[in-house]
Amino acid sequence: MVSEEQFLNDLKELLETGEDITMDTDLLEIDEWGSLSAVEFLVMIEEKYGVKAEPFSVAEAILVEDLYRIVTGG
Repeated sequence: MVSEEQFLNDLKELLETGEDITMDTDLLEIDEWGSLSAVEFLVMIEEKYGVKAEPFSVAEAILVEDLYRIVTGG
């Protein structure tokens, strides 16, 4: 299972942002987060973590923690 720290680092790398992102960060507060990055997120988690997720689950995510739960099955 991927650690929270590794997940946050991977997400920041995906978004190419220097912003401080935590599990409590609202996705709408991240300038780089949008529909394209949501699709890129789905690709990343499948390639890096072997997790295949439904697009609607990412669309429903509000916090970064919600994305982490998709990855961990929590």
